[in-house]
Amino acid sequence: MTEQPPRRRSTNQELVRAVWEEARDLIKRLEGSTVQRFSVEAGDTKIEIERGMAAGAVVSAPMSTATVGAVPVADEAAGAPELDGRHPIKAPLVGTFYRSPTPGAPAFVQEGDVVDEGQTVAIVEAMKLMNQVQADQGGKISEIVAEDGQWVELEQTLMLLELQE
Repeated sequence: MTEQPPRRRSTNQELVRAVWEEARDLIKRLEGSTVQRFSVEAGDTKIEIERGMAAGAVVSAPMSTATVGAVPVADEAAGAPELDGRHPIKAPLVGTFYRSPTPGAPAFVQEGDVVDEGQTVAIVEAMKLMNQVQADQGGKISEIVAEDGQWVELEQTLMLLELQE
C-alpha cells in the first residue's frame, strides 16, 4: 500500500482564502475609521493593507509565490461612472475582473440582461482563486463599467443595474 502525499497545496490555498476573507471583512468594518494600515498573518502568508492618499495593497503569498507590488487605489471621483439612479455592483475584493468563467466561454451577463438577486455576474481572481461576483439586487444590467481582464480594487464599481420595480 502506498502512502498518499500530504495535501499541502490545497491546505495552503484554503489558508490564504480564509486569511483574505477575514481581512476583507475587517476592511468593511473599518470603513469610516482613522485606521490607515493593518496587516494579517497566518503561517508564511501575510496580507497588508494601507489606506490613504498613497494607499495601496501589498499581498504576500507563500514564499514560493511572487509578491504582488503596491497597487494604487482607484480614485473614486476620477473615472467613476455616473449612477443616474442606477445601482452599482461592486468588486468584493482586489483582483482581476473576468466576465466569463473560463477563457473563450460566454460571458456571465451582457448589457441588457435581467439578473436576479444572488446571480453570478462575473468573477474576480485573487491569488489564483476565482471569487464569484453576485448581484446583490435584481435588475437589468445597464452598463458594464470594468474591462474584462482589468485589475480592480475593493468596492470598485464593475456594473450598473437598473432596479426592477
